[in-house]
Amino acid sequence: MELGAVDSVEALAALLRQLRRRAARQRGDSQLTYRELAASTGWAHGVIGDYFAGKTLPPTDRFDALVRLLGAAGPELGALATARDRVEERRRARMQQAAAPAAAGGGPGSGPRPRPGAAPRELPPDPPVLVGRDRELASLDLLRPLAPPGPSPIAALDGPGGVGKSALAVHAAHLLADRFPDGQLYADLRGADCGLSPLAPATVLARFLRSLGAEGPLPVGEAGAGALYRALAADRRLLVVLDNAYDAAQVRPLLPAAPGCAVLVTSRRVLATVDGAVHRHVGLLTMDQSLALLGAYAGERRLAADRPAAEETVRCCGYLPLALRIAGARLAARPRWPVRALADRLADPRRRLDELEYADLRVRFTFEAGYQCLLDGGETDHLAAETLPVLAEAEGELTAGEAARLTHRAAREAEPVLERLVDAQLLESPGPGRYRFHPLLRLFALEQAGLPVLLADRPPAAGHPTGHGPPPGRRFLDRKLSARRPARARPGEPRLTERRLPGP
Repeated sequence: MELGAVDSVEALAALLRQLRRRAARQRGDSQLTYRELAASTGWAHGVIGDYFAGKTLPPTDRFDALVRLLGAAGPELGALATARDRVEERRRARMQQAAAPAAAGGGPGSGPRPRPGAAPRELPPDPPVLVGRDRELASLDLLRPLAPPGPSPIAALDGPGGVGKSALAVHAAHLLADRFPDGQLYADLRGADCGLSPLAPATVLARFLRSLGAEGPLPVGEAGAGALYRALAADRRLLVVLDNAYDAAQVRPLLPAAPGCAVLVTSRRVLATVDGAVHRHVGLLTMDQSLALLGAYAGERRLAADRPAAEETVRCCGYLPLALRIAGARLAARPRWPVRALADRLADPRRRLDELEYADLRVRFTFEAGYQCLLDGGETDHLAAETLPVLAEAEGELTAGEAARLTHRAAREAEPVLERLVDAQLLESPGPGRYRFHPLLRLFALEQAGLPVLLADRPPAAGHPTGHGPPPGRRFLDRKLSARRPARARPGEPRLTERRLPGP
């Protein structure tokens, strides 16, 4: 193909395919597959497929790396770069021409209108370290634009606090960004922030509208703002990242209807009532993955010098990415400490949550946020929050019957409370009717009850289902239930008062 004739994304893609065939002939081998190219570049193979299919214009640096892999060299590299820049210039000119009539239409009183300009690029920085999430990243390939276009794909990530949902979502969004040339919108919805109410959908819509170029006075109310948002997104290929969502009602008004858009949501809860969403649970890491994450911050050689201490540190962190990141940061800040020094500090359950703090990172704060959301919620939420510390007296797995005995309630009353704690990611359910704590969450729950944290490592007492004899938990539960708190403000409602976590 004559390089001077390349003037569109499709023609540039045809040129890439031609280079790929030429490289195969020169090597006397088959053409490089997308997966082989992905392994060489670190890009998602679906993104590479979009480049060769003409669905996405490769950024300058990626285009240069790709044609080099395909054997381009010398003066040819300059000619190829010129062809790629010409495609981008003509594409930008066509977009500006299309936007001009909309920008010129209507007078000052005609309401908001789109403003021509750069596409919004609102993603936070790509996390420098993300370990053990290859399977989850591969599953998010469902967000790639469909051909022919279909309904906007929605992926919803759920999981407990500190497991790394936001980091995974932001990293995935950066990998997917090339498929959405009209921009990426991002909003932290504050669904699990201690002391802050979740953002109202109308607030987020107003910011999204400005990001999409709306000028003039915006519609008053969520319905009008949502209609304009969907209209502005209708002819665009946008990726919308809704981080830290409170519930499905907060998310629904922020969903674009355009077939070229995609949405990535994170939430502690499973947003099961968001129609069309594909749900992905983000869980704990394995031992090997945890060691890799710890080593990324503390240094792999340092861990290799005392592998048993490194594994003990991982176990004390409960395989939770946030805890591992904090432990790694502490070791990085103390380069002369042996890993054993931190492992011994973490081994004491009375100090473990205190040790898992560094700078602005605290495991305890993450748990407090989820606990506070329940305390500020409705009747069932509040009861679940007050029951959590009582349940922490139990060793190992719990059944609804054992929870009922701990709280002196009927099993049919205990099960909805247990399930609410599972929904809030404060309790795990490995199977129907079975419940258990994450080790660090159990320490936090014992703190809320004012019970000795040494209970966490105490062996069960013979003849008692929880291993601790008659529980003081009933007195605790009665005391807490006698001082109920008002319900937490819903997204958009005013927060009437600042609330503190309950003391022991």
